[in-house]
Amino acid sequence: MAVTGYQGAYIAVLIGGNTFRWKFVERDEELISMLIELETDFWRHVEDGTPPPLDGSEAAAKFLAERFPSSKPQSQIVLPDTAADLLAQYDDACAELEIVTEKKQKAENLLKEMMGDNEVGTAGGRVITWKSVAQERLDSKTLKAEHPALCKKYTNKTSYRRFTIKAAS
Repeated sequence: MAVTGYQGAYIAVLIGGNTFRWKFVERDEELISMLIELETDFWRHVEDGTPPPLDGSEAAAKFLAERFPSSKPQSQIVLPDTAADLLAQYDDACAELEIVTEKKQKAENLLKEMMGDNEVGTAGGRVITWKSVAQERLDSKTLKAEHPALCKKYTNKTSYRRFTIKAAS
């Protein structure tokens, strides 16, 4: 609408291949201004050849993994003072995550107790499942011990960088 100058537009969708919905969306000058500002900032990065600032998205994590796919063995760097603030943010987030994870696990455990040995439960308009799952996995240790050549033939090597933080010794 920013380009056309129209005061609104109809949006039509087909949900699941069989449910048609439509809605009139009114022009929003504030949203248009915000989008133009974001687009301008993005285009400035394209023209300068500089990547946009990093955020907490999966796209940013993927970008870093592709940009720095491997480490230089035995290399070391002293990080700038701003790293201390980032470490504090990281520690705070880890502590919050631990609390939230425990809270989630407690709710899950209580729901499992209510379900007992039933596979499906319903509550609050939602369906909860706790199904038995059987899996077959290759015993790579035994295969390597008993058939090392065959194991080597079918083993794929992958690499990635592991990120850890621990106290300095």
